[in-house]
Amino acid sequence: MINWKAIMFGWITTVFAGLINNLIFVLIAAYIANSQSIPFMAEYGGSLSYAIGIFGLFIAMAFGGFVTAFCARERVITHGAIVGLLASTTSLALSAHTGSLTFISLLFIIVAVLFTVVGCIIWSKCPTYTPKVN
Repeated sequence: MINWKAIMFGWITTVFAGLINNLIFVLIAAYIANSQSIPFMAEYGGSLSYAIGIFGLFIAMAFGGFVTAFCARERVITHGAIVGLLASTTSLALSAHTGSLTFISLLFIIVAVLFTVVGCIIWSKCPTYTPKVN
């Protein structure tokens, strides 16, 4: 059975963590743009900022999967895949300038779902507290 509370908490957490990641990405990109006098930053700054942004986005997806698994407790991979699909399509729908789905968009959705499931797997490897029943 699908736990809608787990899906909602996971989706909200993933979107919120993604927004924080976007804020950090903008701050890093602004810093790199202002430090063009440093030769390393002038040459690799753009690629570095995008790499940090993408890495942070997938960490946010894994965190959302972790929260989803924590709330669901059963069938966590299924719940994580649903949350990853919802969060990635929400992100694409809000940032799409055209209504077309490109290969990069499809790749983003697949990798985002994968990292959300990774967050669920990480949760399943953590020891969980089970209270004693008297």
